[in-house]
Amino acid sequence: MGDRFEVRVIARAADGDLAHFPDVARLPGGRLLAAYREGAGHVSHEGRIRTTASDDGGRTWSTPVVAVDGPYDDRDPKLAVLAGGAVLLSHFTLDWSSARDFTVRGVYVRRSDDGGHTWSAPAAVGTALRDPAAHGAVAELPGGDLLIPLYGMPRSGRCSVAAAVRSTDGGRTWPAASETVLAARDGVSFQEPTLTVLPGGGLVALLRTTGAHAWLARSADGGHTWSAPHELDLPASSHHVLALDGGGVLVTYGDTSGRFSPRRITSGRLVRHPERDWTGVPDLPLYDSGVDDQANPSSAELPDGRLLTLSFDVTAGTVVGVVTHPGDYPA
Repeated sequence: MGDRFEVRVIARAADGDLAHFPDVARLPGGRLLAAYREGAGHVSHEGRIRTTASDDGGRTWSTPVVAVDGPYDDRDPKLAVLAGGAVLLSHFTLDWSSARDFTVRGVYVRRSDDGGHTWSAPAAVGTALRDPAAHGAVAELPGGDLLIPLYGMPRSGRCSVAAAVRSTDGGRTWPAASETVLAARDGVSFQEPTLTVLPGGGLVALLRTTGAHAWLARSADGGHTWSAPHELDLPASSHHVLALDGGGVLVTYGDTSGRFSPRRITSGRLVRHPERDWTGVPDLPLYDSGVDDQANPSSAELPDGRLLTLSFDVTAGTVVGVVTHPGDYPA
């Protein structure tokens, strides 16, 4: 599967480090901006976020630069491009200074008004969750409000829940009072939610769990209330959802099914009618680096209509991009 599609090297980690958790977004004018975490390992005491950009449809990329490098482990960068052109970079931070365990330092959002060249000071995301983390990008609603999806432990209970915090000022503040739980159920731990605005304005949350499949919930009122989440047939461990210009959504994910490889490879599913059920749609294997530590993908639509999906290769210390066409995905 690695030789079926064109594979491009997007970035290389510094000597002695690895690249993980890439994210990519298309800016106004077609420029691509990518972010990834660089550190000694998948989990390590240090971690910084680098960005790189492409002005030629993802064929060549600029020398990566450090966007975030605090005293702790900055991880899981996600990019969101707002209607007015601003770019938001969200991430969460772990403090590994304890000899026994880490402390979650919180979820943060930075804003760029110059296409990702410079970033604002971090805005902390308020939440009632314990040990909050974020793996999905900020979603902009039709009315201009922003939602960032979180996951963490509630004040009572043993299973993690998914929530969303709202900003009404372009991502400059994220008050805890605006938080809404979007998925919670006894016996199910919800993790790494992503939010996607569909063409009709409806909102979809796709959720990773500790079980075999991802779950899905919907909101018809801008994220104020949510349907009961239900289980899909999508074997997703880490995922990304890209709303396509043509109306469908591309779901790329870490595939734990074993159908295509014994490892957690990157696979994709093109849901052409996302307002309908997402189950029963065939999947397509995209990339297998040859080791278990891979996937955590992200995708962007290129100006020519092709699709660029980022993953990583820890053996080579690289972020890689796989180029596909919507027609490659089975109906």
